[in-house]
Amino acid sequence: MKDEGEVTEHLEELRHRILNVLLFFLAAFVLLFLFSEHLVAFLQSPLKGLGLSLYYFKPYEKFLTYMRIAFWGGMILSLPLAILQGSLFVYPALRKNEVRYFLFAVLAAPLLFAAGSAFAYRVIAPMAFRFFLSFSPQDNVLPVWGFGEYASFLFTLMVASGFVFLLPLFILLLIGTGLVPVRTLSRLRPWVIMAIALAAALLTPPDVVSQILLGVPLYLLFEGSLLIGKFLEK
Repeated sequence: MKDEGEVTEHLEELRHRILNVLLFFLAAFVLLFLFSEHLVAFLQSPLKGLGLSLYYFKPYEKFLTYMRIAFWGGMILSLPLAILQGSLFVYPALRKNEVRYFLFAVLAAPLLFAAGSAFAYRVIAPMAFRFFLSFSPQDNVLPVWGFGEYASFLFTLMVASGFVFLLPLFILLLIGTGLVPVRTLSRLRPWVIMAIALAAALLTPPDVVSQILLGVPLYLLFEGSLLIGKFLEK
């Protein structure tokens, strides 16, 4: 009976924490939708200087795109709270030697994700749009970009870059938990470089400059992770 009571108590606590995140998401969604014009202006910033306007082709497309933007923005704003609530739920079950790695991951994950998203917004996206506009200009095919497709592309690029920037955290967790030593990762460096080059090629337009702009920071993050991992092993 005692075990059943503890399980029920834990489930009730989990339900309460999930409910808090959902309520925060709903509040963020409504707030972002009310101020969606400002958010749309922010999303159009990578187009500055390109002389390009966005259009919508269906009566409801603009409204649905505003809804999607508010939804995605609410999800991103709710992510730190979800991580915090999950961390508070799991924390009592951790052993002492696991606490420091857990706290490091909880603090570093949102920062790395935000850094990757900002990098995509400020660097990769403007270069990608310039490439798309400059591609084969002699064919007399003029660009007419849809608002919904543009927003989806930009959000996808920012989210993908955010998750890619979590690579150092994943490496440090492998090292900190003792699953993979630094020496093994150092031996795999050529394969890691190939994987980074492949990821950069898949996540960016097919031009060397943008691939280098994503690949070099990823490689530096990998090397920085190995340096920090050496201290963790000690």
